[in-house]
Amino acid sequence: MLRLALAYVFKFLPMSLKRIVAKWIYKWDIHPTAYIGPSVLVIDEVTMGPGTRIGARNVITNLNELRMAEGSAIGSGNLIKGWWDHPTDALNKRNPAIFLAEYSQIASYHYIDCVDTLEIQSHAALAGFKSTVLTHSIDLMRDRYTTGSVVIGEYSGVMSGCMLLAGTRIPPRSIISAGSVVTTRLTQEQALYRGNPAVMVRPISDRMAWLRRGDRTA
Repeated sequence: MLRLALAYVFKFLPMSLKRIVAKWIYKWDIHPTAYIGPSVLVIDEVTMGPGTRIGARNVITNLNELRMAEGSAIGSGNLIKGWWDHPTDALNKRNPAIFLAEYSQIASYHYIDCVDTLEIQSHAALAGFKSTVLTHSIDLMRDRYTTGSVVIGEYSGVMSGCMLLAGTRIPPRSIISAGSVVTTRLTQEQALYRGNPAVMVRPISDRMAWLRRGDRTA
């Protein structure tokens, strides 16, 4: 409770004081050009590289680590919840963490169940709003919890209202159409996927500007 109370105090500090608290109390590694808006953060280790940004009204709790490479960003109003002390032995070998590669992005108003790891590779985005990422589920046959990390490949985009289930993977340079449900590890790169469950619809043209964004964020 004390840690959560401190997180709420930290939320409303100006960035100049946040840097001091982050360095000397939390022992976080925050680049001088990084920015943290008024958000609640309860995380063991935070690394924010050059030009990284966390927006307002986020609640990010119970993570082992948040690692943000140069130019990556988290928008506003996201609910991201890990689970440190789950009593089930089956969940012992996991890492509640988020890894954002260069110029990757979590947009706004998403829900991320971060019992295990979410990795978003370079220039990829959990775009739009109101998508759900799940990293744990129930194995009904064995009546036990299971976990699985979720990976969004480089230059890929997940549009609004999607659901990514535990253990799934989005291939590099792929687009998941709005409202789709990803239930497995997709394999075909540079493709458009759609539906429930999401299936490949067609290849994506090399001329798509999304695939040629250079150092611009989504």
